[in-house]
Amino acid sequence: MALIRTSEIRKLTKEQRVRKLDEFKKKLFTIRSELSSGGSIENPGQISDYKKAIARILTIMTELDEK
Repeated sequence: MALIRTSEIRKLTKEQRVRKLDEFKKKLFTIRSELSSGGSIENPGQISDYKKAIARILTIMTELDEK
């Protein structure tokens, strides 16, 4: 299941895309730090979902020259 679809990303403004990117990066950091401290997460697939969502946003930002 995708966290955010490509069509949804394209509909966002530049500022909204940057905010979503920061939000997903923070969530991924939180999940990874929880795992590294010896904890466990409910759904290990979340890591790849967040990584893919971040990659989607960065790809679209590159296409639109927003970096």
